[in-house]
Amino acid sequence: MRVRKAVDPLRRLISGSFVQLDHWDDREGSRFQQELRALSPDHWRQMLQDMAGIGIDTLVFQQGIDARNGMDDIRAYYPSGHWRVPDWMRGKPLLYSEIVDEAERLGMTVIHGIYAMHWPDPYRYADRAIELAGIVVRELYELYGHRRGFGGWYWTYEYPPGSVSGRDCLCKLVPSVRAVADCPFMIAPCADRGICASVLQDIDVDIIAYQDTVGLGVEPDIFGRYARADRLRSLERLLFLYEMLRFSHDGWQSPECPEPDYWNYYTRKRGRTALWNDVEIWEFDHRRELIPAELSRITAQLDLTAPYVDKQIIYQYPGLMHHPGHPVPVGGERARTLYETYAVYREAVLAGRK
Repeated sequence: MRVRKAVDPLRRLISGSFVQLDHWDDREGSRFQQELRALSPDHWRQMLQDMAGIGIDTLVFQQGIDARNGMDDIRAYYPSGHWRVPDWMRGKPLLYSEIVDEAERLGMTVIHGIYAMHWPDPYRYADRAIELAGIVVRELYELYGHRRGFGGWYWTYEYPPGSVSGRDCLCKLVPSVRAVADCPFMIAPCADRGICASVLQDIDVDIIAYQDTVGLGVEPDIFGRYARADRLRSLERLLFLYEMLRFSHDGWQSPECPEPDYWNYYTRKRGRTALWNDVEIWEFDHRRELIPAELSRITAQLDLTAPYVDKQIIYQYPGLMHHPGHPVPVGGERARTLYETYAVYREAVLAGRK
C-alpha cells in the first residue's frame, strides 16, 4: 500500500492562473469570448481583486501576440512599437499595462507570454521563431522588466520537451532569449509525455508547469490522444505521472557535488527546475467549447498532485471561474458556481477541516 506523506495545505490550493485578454481560440472560448472582450480596465481590476481573494498570487499571460488571422495581420495585446492592438481593444489600447499595474498593486507576480499560438512552428522554423520572440522579449522587458512583480517569460508553444521537436527548439530558443533578457523561463507542456533529468539539463528552463491533461478525453480522439486522455482513467494516473516527474526534477545536483548520482541527475547554475501543476479546471462539451469542471474533480486533481508539486496554477480563471458579484457575467452560472464552491473549499483547507 502506498503511504501518503503529510502535505503542506498550501500545495493543495490554487495560487496562480493563466490569463489572456481574450481567448486564443474563438471556438473553444465561444461561451465567454464576447464578455471577456467587453471588460473595461475597471472590470479587470475587480477581476484581479477577486482572484487575489482566493489566493491567486501569480498571473501567466498565455501569449503577448495574437495571430489568429494570419501572419499578415499580427496584433499585440501590450503597447507595441511593431504591431497594432486587436480591433476590439481600440478603445482601451493600454489595457495590458493597466492589468500589470493592478497586479503589481496587489503584490502579484506576472509572467509574460513571448510567443503566439498561431505563429510559426518553432521546430520547423526556428530562426523565424527566435526572431519574432526576440522582438516581443525586448519590448516587454523595456515596458515591464523593471516592475517589482516581473516574473519572467512564458513560452507559448506547447511542444513536450521530451520529444525531439520540443527539446531541439528549446535548446535553440532558450539561450537566444536569455541573451536578450536573462530572466526566469517557464514552459507548460502536457504531463502525459515523459521527461528525464538529462532533458531538464538540455533545455535549461526554470519552471515547468505540466498540464495535468485531466480536462482532455471528453470527445474521442481530441488532439489524437484519446488512449492517454481517457477521462475515466485521467485521475487514476496522476499519482504515477507526478511521482515520476518529481523524481526527474529532484535529480538536480550542484556541479560541485563530490559524488553525483550518475543514474539520475542534471546540473544547472540556476538550481533545480521548479515543478508546477497546470490544473485543467475545464472540459470540452460536445461542440468542443470550454466549460468549467465540477469542484469535486478539481479538488481531486489538487489533492493527488500536491505531494509532488511546488505550486498549483490553473488554466484558467478568465471564463472558467468568476466572482458572482462581478458586474460582467464572464463564463456564466457554472463559472460563478465554481468560484463560490472553491472559496468554501479553500477556507475549509486553511482551517484544517479538509
